[in-house]
Amino acid sequence: MAMKRCPVCGEKYSDTYKDCPFCEEEAALMEGEKNRRSGRRVSHGRQYSLITPTLIVLILIMAALLVYLLYGDELAQKLKGGQEENTPPTEDITPVKPDVPNQTDETEPNEEPNGVMPEGPDDTTEPSDTEDQPTTTQPAAQTDYEKLSKLPGGLTLSTTDFTLKTAGETHTIQVSGGSGTYTWASEDEGVASVDQNGKVTAISRGTVNIVVSDGSKKGTCIVRCNVSGTAAPPSTTPTTAPNTSSGTLKAGAATVVNGGNGVRVRSGPGTNYDILASVPNGADIQIVESAGDGWYKITFSDVGGAATPGYMKGEFLQNQ
Repeated sequence: MAMKRCPVCGEKYSDTYKDCPFCEEEAALMEGEKNRRSGRRVSHGRQYSLITPTLIVLILIMAALLVYLLYGDELAQKLKGGQEENTPPTEDITPVKPDVPNQTDETEPNEEPNGVMPEGPDDTTEPSDTEDQPTTTQPAAQTDYEKLSKLPGGLTLSTTDFTLKTAGETHTIQVSGGSGTYTWASEDEGVASVDQNGKVTAISRGTVNIVVSDGSKKGTCIVRCNVSGTAAPPSTTPTTAPNTSSGTLKAGAATVVNGGNGVRVRSGPGTNYDILASVPNGADIQIVESAGDGWYKITFSDVGGAATPGYMKGEFLQNQ
């Protein structure tokens, strides 16, 4: 192995080296010193730039996990409390029911503000009255006509449409096809009445239906009353009856009296029956018959001028 001398540093080295190893070592030392002074790391710079961010992320995750384990419940309570503070409180609102005046008794204007009736001529013999309770609590009682008209057809009538031209004129309807025991009813007793033998009597001008039933089937007939006057319907009871408070009233035209702003008409002869309407004082009505205990069956002009049957105390009636 031959030796040769470096022309730069003057050191001898083997000719197997292409360049002087002593000069290369010196250059490397000088480069390292230069990098040290400039603050750079050459050999491990790339490794340091990759590892450092990973370590930082791991450290942050571990710190967050530690905080959650130590203070997680307290932080959750604080967050929940903050949400509740931001929620506006709800107020209990109780609906206020408007004051509804109590129902009056038979004469509507004569009642004290507290619902107690003053002394007067109305229903003095009744121990109690249901007027102070709302009348809508009980459904209106169905009339015989309403009950019978809901049955299916099936009965055969001798006529299904006829006309009566005079007040008091009669016509008897024959029925067949049923059990033999029949019940008759008029749609409006103030226009035409019917007895249990099928005899129809014209009372006043108008058109009504007459229905008959054997309890399971029905038959219907139209009655047209083209009359100019008004007649009292036939009745097996006396058409006059003594009344201790109003004297004796006769069937026929009458006037409402002693009623203040109006007198109530009921569906039956008593204050426990439903109120059908209120007839103004001085109104003209027709007395049909006495219903007993000072009550009278009447017909009055309802909405539209239709003659409507009802009941009223005799002390508020006076024959014309």
